[in-house]
Amino acid sequence: MKTVIFTLGIVALGIGLWGSFSPPSSQPSRTDDTEAALIASYLVDGTRTHFSADGSASDLLIIGTAARWHNSDETELSDIRYQAQAEDGTAWDIDASAGIFFENTNELALKNGVTVIERNGEAAMTTEAMRIYMDENRAEGQHEVVMTGRGSRTTGSAFELDLSTNRATLIGNVSTEYE
Repeated sequence: MKTVIFTLGIVALGIGLWGSFSPPSSQPSRTDDTEAALIASYLVDGTRTHFSADGSASDLLIIGTAARWHNSDETELSDIRYQAQAEDGTAWDIDASAGIFFENTNELALKNGVTVIERNGEAAMTTEAMRIYMDENRAEGQHEVVMTGRGSRTTGSAFELDLSTNRATLIGNVSTEYE
């Protein structure tokens, strides 16, 4: 009987010492929605087609992935291809590795390298970032731009691109080299 009481005492003493030397544990807490960003929707390999009043496709947005955050009108995109067509039939392909789509204003901010190609091969532009105003069918960029076409290479500090009339305007420090 003394052995049992002695063993229970040793076990109780061991448990007490164990508890006093171990780090305090904290209860798991629920994360408040305001403290952490929650993904409201996620899409892989998506296509968004916008139609004109006559029912024809006016522009096409093809993406690799899209993530929209809770309580936000911004959707983060990757592997982006935007295709638009001018009034004269000229088609534009605009590619970027990343961007943000602003649903409320129907705008697309592209970043991490953007390439703009006139599909008939007349011209190509490269820049670091640009913004596309889809409702206005125009784009602009505030980064250095390089435009090539018809035996020339033109650089500028910024640009405006009218996707409806097929007109690109380079702005600031414009320089052209002919081949």
